[in-house]
Amino acid sequence: MHIRLKPGAALLLPLFAGSVQAATDLDTVVVTATRQESRIAEVLADVTVIDRAEIERNGQDTVTELLARQPGIQTASNGGPGTTTSFYIRGSNSNQTKVLVDGIAINSADLSGSPLRFIPLADVERIEILRGPAATLYGADALGGVIHIITRRGAPGLRADGFVGYGSDNTREASAGVSGGDERWRFRVEANHRASDGFSAQRHASNHDADDDAYRNTGGSAALSFIPAAGHEIGGTWRRNDGVVHYDSGNQPATGDYDDRARFTTEQWQLFSRNRLSDAWTSRLQYGEAEDRQKSYYWDAWAWPVALEVVTRQNTRNRQLSWQNDITLPLGKLLLAAERHEQEISPASGYASRPEVDNDSFLAGWTANLGDHSWQLNARHDDHSEFGGENTWGVSYGYRLSRELRAHASYGTAFKAPSVYQLFMTSPWGNGNPDLKPEKSRNREIGLSWDNGVHALSATWYHNRVSNLIDWVSDPVTWVGTYENVSKARLEGATLSYAGHFGVWNLRASYDWLDAKNTDNDFELGRRARNKAMLGVNRNWGPLETGVEVLGVGKRYNTNTETGRMGGYGLVNLTARYAINSELAIEARLNNLFDKKYETVLGYNTPGMNAFVGLRYSPK
Repeated sequence: MHIRLKPGAALLLPLFAGSVQAATDLDTVVVTATRQESRIAEVLADVTVIDRAEIERNGQDTVTELLARQPGIQTASNGGPGTTTSFYIRGSNSNQTKVLVDGIAINSADLSGSPLRFIPLADVERIEILRGPAATLYGADALGGVIHIITRRGAPGLRADGFVGYGSDNTREASAGVSGGDERWRFRVEANHRASDGFSAQRHASNHDADDDAYRNTGGSAALSFIPAAGHEIGGTWRRNDGVVHYDSGNQPATGDYDDRARFTTEQWQLFSRNRLSDAWTSRLQYGEAEDRQKSYYWDAWAWPVALEVVTRQNTRNRQLSWQNDITLPLGKLLLAAERHEQEISPASGYASRPEVDNDSFLAGWTANLGDHSWQLNARHDDHSEFGGENTWGVSYGYRLSRELRAHASYGTAFKAPSVYQLFMTSPWGNGNPDLKPEKSRNREIGLSWDNGVHALSATWYHNRVSNLIDWVSDPVTWVGTYENVSKARLEGATLSYAGHFGVWNLRASYDWLDAKNTDNDFELGRRARNKAMLGVNRNWGPLETGVEVLGVGKRYNTNTETGRMGGYGLVNLTARYAINSELAIEARLNNLFDKKYETVLGYNTPGMNAFVGLRYSPK
């Protein structure tokens, strides 16, 4: 296998590699990297875990703000909270990331982005981020990586928790939860609310677009499980959030005063049965659904014979049935699973045929350790209702050079299925294309990781080739178009990470170098900076913990045709947490300390300097 290194990558490789969780968290258990419980010190993948403690330390953060600071991820938003948001993992397109909630896919056909932006952090136990193609484990859409939200569950005993806070732009947040149980029954119920007057989404807006764009999100969740005997559990979870997000029309019509807005509902539920069939065999059967409902209101100034209000609806429903078997072998663990995933869009108006696709898949994996050697082998077959069968595979190998230093390398394939919208949509300006081929990729990466229990260094170099990229192609005269497989892309880069402790000081840092290009015309892919860096420093002063975060993002273009150059930016955030006692704490954040003016999408505003203070009750 021939690997060509860019000069930047060659300089980074001699440093220590892989993704750092924390120098003392080597026993942290993750599931996303292998679909089986594994210690983070043993996984052969680029993984980050954001646990509940870190979520609470970050105060009023949203999912978008929290992910924007993570290694290997860049974000772009068309305004304030709840507006269109894209997540780019290792330079891949936003729709090439698989988003899961408790193992159930929530990817939506909504063009305004993943419903991930509507999920409150109040009921999130942890977030696992798997960087790099993972189609062999999770099928279509996992070409760039996986973001897995794992929600909070009940535990023996009875406890309550809550949070209330207030901040800039009249931002209000409140949540409350109760959990409990005994050796047989476990439960948790939770309610949450977040609202903000926001700010004008569009720069240089006029008329009604110049007003603040408000956001409101109210929801709740419940989890219940029954443990009839050791090794057996039956349960279910449910969560729902409803709200409204206001946005700008683009100053159309020039004299209009209509308030564009969208009402949304996101809902997920699942039932599962986990059974230990023998000392070596555990089986999990799971069925779940995720629905994303959008209802948009806007003013059509060009309607004939008179202008009028237009109301559109689009619902995306995902159904997923999976049966996974984990078998302990004399050497390592075996993974055998079968899945069926259905995605349906309604209403059917605006589509050429019934807007639904189905995918059946079978997958197998083997992970093992032998002395200083470790490996992970995976293979998967997907049978898609529109483009037929697709096989993917991956192999990873690790070698422990010393007690503290380990190297790993991997190679694998992945694919991204065309969306229902790209296949079947119909409109006056063009149609979908049922003959689209899936986007495919081949990824290779190498890395080193070093951890002595106090300090940890890591880095990963990757090279991902993507073919059959799907894009909209329109006639330059009539503007009528369709989706086509048009080009290829090269996603090459490196991620460096550090985490360590110096007495009462905690330090974490990361740097990303990314070269994401369309190889057909050598254009940089839009909204993806070549350089991104983050530095965080925390200090404990007894009951008081203070922190400084510095985030730097380089220049990038707004489009894939290298137009709309956006400048780089640097942000400084301050955090503080004062523990009144072991259960009650005051939390505060001051974001964008120097009121930096910057853009993640050309022409759209981002938050200026803003503050938030909250009171958290969280018994340990």
